[in-house]
Amino acid sequence: MNGKFGIMAAAGLAALALAGCGSKDDAKDGAPKSIEQVRKEAEKLVKPEPGEYRQVMEIKSLDVPGMPKEAAEQMKNAMKASQEGSFCLTKTDADRGFKDMFNDVGKGNQCTYSKFDVDGGVLDAQMECQSQQAGKAVMKMKGTVTEKGSDVTVAMDTNGGPPPMGTMKMTMHMTTTRLGDCKAK
Repeated sequence: MNGKFGIMAAAGLAALALAGCGSKDDAKDGAPKSIEQVRKEAEKLVKPEPGEYRQVMEIKSLDVPGMPKEAAEQMKNAMKASQEGSFCLTKTDADRGFKDMFNDVGKGNQCTYSKFDVDGGVLDAQMECQSQQAGKAVMKMKGTVTEKGSDVTVAMDTNGGPPPMGTMKMTMHMTTTRLGDCKAK
């Protein structure tokens, strides 16, 4: 999927899985879901339409104990500035849907999904990861995915990693909107 449309539904999970994670308090049956179970559930998400998309990520909250408020604001602004843009989703990418979305999530870390549910375009997921370098993290993702875009909130809670980001709570809101056909190059 070239990393393009996977961002619409799981940018937070794919990017933040590198931070490391762990806790299964939202698991329905107490057992982690396998990647195969997650992929099967992800197949319920509608396939996106090909076209030009605008993607915006906004940091809604950022709490890093011990980090000065000014530094946290600078970090928040820097993250926002680098997380706005557009991309062209080809017909080939769109036809693949979300089936490749999880290939690299959690690579190098011990990651599991305790929840991954799709119902009528509504996504509700929780992933936990653990790594020796980055500690533990729990990521919760909720939102909607349609043929023309997405609106997803990702909440991340990390602990046990090296300072200054070793203990952190962050909430991001990500939207992706189809603008029309891809621009000819």
